[in-house]
Order: sequence, then structure tokens, then C-alpha cells
Amino acid sequence: MRLLHLHRPSLRLLGAIIACCAAVQAAAATTPAALQGRWEVIQVAVDHQDQPHWLYFPDDPRLLGRQLVIDDAGIRLDDGSHTCDAPAFTALPADKLQHFIGTRFPRPASFEMPTQPTLADFGLRLADMSITPLQVHCAPEQSPWNGAWLVPAFGDRLLTNYDGSGEILVLRKHNTHQPIHASFACSKAHSPAERTICASATLAGYDRSVAAAYRFALRRSGDDASSLRKAQRKWIESRDACGTDANCLVDSMRNRIDQLMQQ
Repeated sequence: MRLLHLHRPSLRLLGAIIACCAAVQAAAATTPAALQGRWEVIQVAVDHQDQPHWLYFPDDPRLLGRQLVIDDAGIRLDDGSHTCDAPAFTALPADKLQHFIGTRFPRPASFEMPTQPTLADFGLRLADMSITPLQVHCAPEQSPWNGAWLVPAFGDRLLTNYDGSGEILVLRKHNTHQPIHASFACSKAHSPAERTICASATLAGYDRSVAAAYRFALRRSGDDASSLRKAQRKWIESRDACGTDANCLVDSMRNRIDQLMQQ
């Protein structure tokens, strides 16, 4: 009965609180089955017509090959970033993929080109299909996944904007029978470090990223190519000194990728 004596502003406030609570409840606390599992970044896509705003290169080794695990406990990308704990998901309005990407990555009006990029501008060879994107809500707030969107589609593919830096990550879902691939033949692994790399999808992904970053640096090295090759051989010796210590190997390879990308 006390509600009958509330003033109009109070009633509006109560309505807003109820609406807010309803919206929170609408976010699914259980991770959708289509998202759950282990995924690998197989493409880093950026708008090829917007190079001045790139933070990452197309298929940037710093992100390519990273392993993503999604389950009810969290969202974890093995790039050293904050995990997303106890994720909840809200369905965004249904859309066509082309329109969704275009509106999510608008270009400055001064570009003298369409303000909305196309799938082809991102190098995405995907059909313009109907999608229902999901937005992520999680703790801690500094997690790059908080507010990110996910597009589960295309069978074993997943699209996400991850940290909102302007790139689209295309991920492929692992199957239980998928072998681990490093940049070298695992059948010929001879050192404890190489055998440890070949036993871990995360480490093998970083090993491939080091190889890609090394090729990237070589293309830009010019007269310094011989010095770069020598430095790479020396780094391999320091990496092998990690032996079977997985954390040491991750740190060594992650640092080497950053060094090579800055060459």
C-alpha cells in the first residue's frame, strides 16, 4: 500500500530499477553451448583502407595462433591479458554480417570513402549471412572481453572484436583429434624445450608466431639480415635454456615476438 503514496519521480525511479534488474536477468549466466570449447585465432583481420588507425597488422603474430578457452568459468585467451570471470551473455539484435561489421567499425567522415567498411575491406571471405551477435559481460572490468561481442557462425568459426582495438579475430574450434603443430617438425624435436612445445597447443602457437614475426622482421631487415639471423640463433639458445618450464617458454617467446615486430 505504501507504493500508492510515492511521487511520480519515485515511481519513475522504481520503474528504472525494475527495468535494469530485468536487463541484468536477461543476460545468460550460462555460456551458450555454441561458444564452449577451445578455439584458435586463424586470422587477424583489419580494415585495409584504414591503415593509419591500425594497432595490429593483418594476421599479426602477436595475436595469430593464440588459444582461446570459453566455458562457464570464464573466457581465457593465452596472450597474457586479463581473463573474463563468470561471463554472462546478452543477445544483440539480429543483423546481417555485412551491416553489423560496417556499423561496428565506422571510418572517419573525412576519409573520402564509404564510412562503413565491407567484409572484403577486412579480408574476410565470408558470406553475408544472418547473425545474432552476443555481447560479453564479465569481471574484472579491465578484462578486454568486457563489452566485446562474439559471433558464433560458419560451423566451426567464431568472430570477435576482443579488446575493441579495431581488429576482428577469426577463430576455429579445436576438435579432439586435431594434432599440435609447431613451426618445426615435432617428429624431429630433439631438445627438452622443443618436446615441451610440441606437447602444448599454447606453446606451439607461440612457436609459430615467433617464426611468423621472424619472417616479418627479415623482410624489413635489408642490410641487417645477417645480424638478425645471428640474434635469432642466440635467442633460440636462450629459449632452449627454459627446458620443460612452460611459463619460461611462454615468456621467452612472447618477448621475442614483441622484439621482432619492433625491428
